[in-house]
Amino acid sequence: MSAGEIRDLLAAAFGGPAHPLAAWYAGLLDRAPLRAFTAANAPKIRKKARSAAGDEERRDLRCELAVAAVLADRRSPLIYEPLAAAGRRGPDFLLRHKGHTDVYVEVSRLRPPRGAERDPAGRLAAVLCGKLDQLVAGAPNLLVLVSDDGPFDAAAIGAAIQALRRRAEARDDAFFAFRGLAGARAFLQALPRLSALLAVAPAAPTEALFLHPHARHPLPADLARAAPAWGLAASIGP
Repeated sequence: MSAGEIRDLLAAAFGGPAHPLAAWYAGLLDRAPLRAFTAANAPKIRKKARSAAGDEERRDLRCELAVAAVLADRRSPLIYEPLAAAGRRGPDFLLRHKGHTDVYVEVSRLRPPRGAERDPAGRLAAVLCGKLDQLVAGAPNLLVLVSDDGPFDAAAIGAAIQALRRRAEARDDAFFAFRGLAGARAFLQALPRLSALLAVAPAAPTEALFLHPHARHPLPADLARAAPAWGLAASIGP
């Protein structure tokens, strides 16, 4: 693709090279599948880019687009906000892995703590509760969590999920209602939808994959092997 074509693509997606994310995104456009994804979704990206007025909102979008960059592949069609047309709240992406296996991918971000807010495990648990109802039944779901609150390894993620499970089994409905779920039963019903969580800590930089042993639909094995080597921490940057 020529420099002029890249400029046209950035103009369609970001309104031009002056947008704070445009130069960073241009550096990812050496891959043809991402260029095709960008061309197909330029109006959607531009709308998000316009509404991302502050640094935190722009970083949220940067994380989302960095995930799109590693998922875009000729063999695996990638759909942006697949349930939006139906008016449903759902994952950010639908990856038709190798053309035949649907995998939903949701991107979230754990922002830096404010003031004396220093409970990484509690904040991780809150994110998990808040995202479960976006996951889709009947297919694998991967949650990509970009943590600007330090790294989480697979053991820490597993411990957080076990702690939540114990609360749910103790029927602590108020705890889950405060975190956006209908109650303990809703948590236990939704939890098996989570196939895996990829925790990305750009400042470290580290990436750790937790495979949920009780997932109803496990992540495809080759995708699970590839995910920790995607290089998202470096792509997103601190």
